Amino acid sequence: PSLSANAVISAVVAGAATSTSMRGRYMPPSMRRQMMAAAAKAAGSSEQARAEVEQRESWEALKKRINGPINKVNTSNIKEIVVELFSANLIRGRGLFCRSVIKAQSLSRPFTPVYAALAAVINTKLPIVGELLLTRLVLQFRRAFNRDEKDRCLSAIMFIAHLTNQRVAHEVLALQALTLLLENPTDDSVEIAVAFMREVGALLAEIVPRVLNAVFDTFRSILHDADIDKRVQYMIEVLFQYRRDGFKNNPVIPDGLDLVEIEEQIIHE
Repeated sequence: PSLSANAVISAVVAGAATSTSMRGRYMPPSMRRQMMAAAAKAAGSSEQARAEVEQRESWEALKKRINGPINKVNTSNIKEIVVELFSANLIRGRGLFCRSVIKAQSLSRPFTPVYAALAAVINTKLPIVGELLLTRLVLQFRRAFNRDEKDRCLSAIMFIAHLTNQRVAHEVLALQALTLLLENPTDDSVEIAVAFMREVGALLAEIVPRVLNAVFDTFRSILHDADIDKRVQYMIEVLFQYRRDGFKNNPVIPDGLDLVEIEEQIIHE
């Protein structure tokens, strides 16, 4: 077993004293101090390395405690998964949680409502986690939009849509995203905006109907005036039909995922 710093220093001093008495040589105090300092430095380095290893092992264990539940969450077990995640140190691991849930959602986009519901429950107790998740998604969306990375942009905007439905994100954020997508319409940006509206339209129709009218006026203008592909034009026409049907195929919150009471909601702008 390794010795502590005090033990190493004591051994050096004892050895020095023994050597001095046996050989009858005088050891200057400065030399003794140098030997003690060297021994303390060696012992400190050893303890620091051991502490770093322990910290790394603790971090890996926390990562497994967060990644495991997120990778297996679904509508039927989400309440159990929430309990399991709250037993982990989510304050320390909030970055791990955000990275894991964003990655899981991008790989399983149809499960986006489930991941948003999970984040909404976590947000009621740890709003710092919800805020960090939303911040990272907005940054990912903007970065992907500026780089024309359609798939990453779509994943991020879909997550933002369902966080808006769960009242983790404020509706103003959704409207800002739509403004960015439709300001200079392209085939890809309009397609992403249509997909976004299909997910968040039911909520906007409830809380900001006049603003929703303005958004659809923009879509109508793009449909008639903008130079976009016929496939995208058809997507806009289908979106208008979705609106006429009251977004019945895309409810604000799907069955089994309405887990947060209104008074517990914490909305981030």
